[in-house]
Amino acid sequence: MLQQQQQQQQKPDSPRASQEGFNGKNTCSGSGIQAKLRYNMTGRVDERGELPFPLAEGETLPTGICCDSAYAPYAEPRFLFNRSDVALFPTLQGQERPVTFYDSVCGIPLFRAPLNRSFEEFRAETAEHGWPSFRPAEVVAGNVKILENGYVVSKCGTHLGSNLPDEKGTRYCLDLSCISGNPQ
Repeated sequence: MLQQQQQQQQKPDSPRASQEGFNGKNTCSGSGIQAKLRYNMTGRVDERGELPFPLAEGETLPTGICCDSAYAPYAEPRFLFNRSDVALFPTLQGQERPVTFYDSVCGIPLFRAPLNRSFEEFRAETAEHGWPSFRPAEVVAGNVKILENGYVVSKCGTHLGSNLPDEKGTRYCLDLSCISGNPQ
């Protein structure tokens, strides 16, 4: 019982507010994360124990990071995009540019990159920060918004990441899990 109380105190949302398969509330619309995601994000879990608390039973990393309210203040593991089984930039290397990134839940286009910068600048900024990083010119108009708390969400309600401005201005620092969808 004491261990259960300690676990409850570690979670941002109480279990009474949670839904089955989530630590918190399901914030995504529709039927949840797409069955097949790009960049080897499908079914990924927190195999290295890098999240602040465990995913709910049966919850995948994309579902937790993109749709579980308990994880809203957190991001997927830093440099996940660079792991050998993900290899975002080697995968993008041969693709026609700009590359379109889609919502992992509803499949709407979110970002087209790189625009107004080179592929190498896009890669370098992402590597410097640790998560895919986008600029305002790369946003698909009307599909992405920044909330007052700095969270970035799609018009479908999918949590995408955070706005972390730097000396160049607005910078969308996003979870690859949430922008790895396919067009719907």
